Order: sequence, then structure tokens, then C-alpha cells
Amino acid sequence: MTAIKQHQTRSGAAEAPHLLKIQEAAAVLGVGKRTIQELTAARKLAFIKFGRNIRFDPADLAAFAEKNRVQAIGWKGGAK
Repeated sequence: MTAIKQHQTRSGAAEAPHLLKIQEAAAVLGVGKRTIQELTAARKLAFIKFGRNIRFDPADLAAFAEKNRVQAIGWKGGAK
């Protein structure tokens, strides 16, 4: 299990990471709220759960997008 990352402020004090709600996570990934719900139910998208509340770390959303990136292969299979 990974520890929650703390961000440093200019004064050097630790600041809690800004966690996103479902609607905000959907906007970041450019998908609908239902898609986020399906991805979390299938455990394909990392999330943090506090009771009934679900939140998303922006770093996890970026990692999910990068993991699901499909590289172009160019015209007729040749590299470009």
C-alpha cells in the first residue's frame, strides 16, 4: 500500500494533496461520470475511499491515462 504524498508549501509546511471528486475526475479524463464509476467498480482506476466518499489523486489519473495510451504505428504498419 502506498503512502499519501504530501506537498510542500513555500513555508516548508506539509500540505495534503488535493483529491478530486468523481465529476472532477471525469472532466480531467474527458469522460462521463458513469465511465469513472464503471472503471472504479472494475478496479481499473485507482481511488481513495472514505466511507461512502470516493476521491481520486490527480497523479493516479495521469498514470491511468499513460498506461492506456496506444502508440501510433504509422501508415500500413511502417514507423513514422
